[in-house]
Amino acid sequence: MSLHVLVTGATGQVGWQLQRTLVPLGEVVARTRSQLDLSNPDATAKYVRELAPNIVVNAAAYTAVDKAESEHHRA
Repeated sequence: MSLHVLVTGATGQVGWQLQRTLVPLGEVVARTRSQLDLSNPDATAKYVRELAPNIVVNAAAYTAVDKAESEHHRA
């Protein structure tokens, strides 16, 4: 059975490695923040519904640790 996998955080270290690692399972669709903004829940839900992946692997991360307290809504 070939799976349809969505990976978020495509340009991060974990996301990049996951893309390579998950390819043997089937089709991997990897998205960056500019392609799939997880801070927009409605758009994210719509995208996931339309893509209809078997698995979603969320490797997206907020990496601006020094701004986490002042941008807690984004973190």
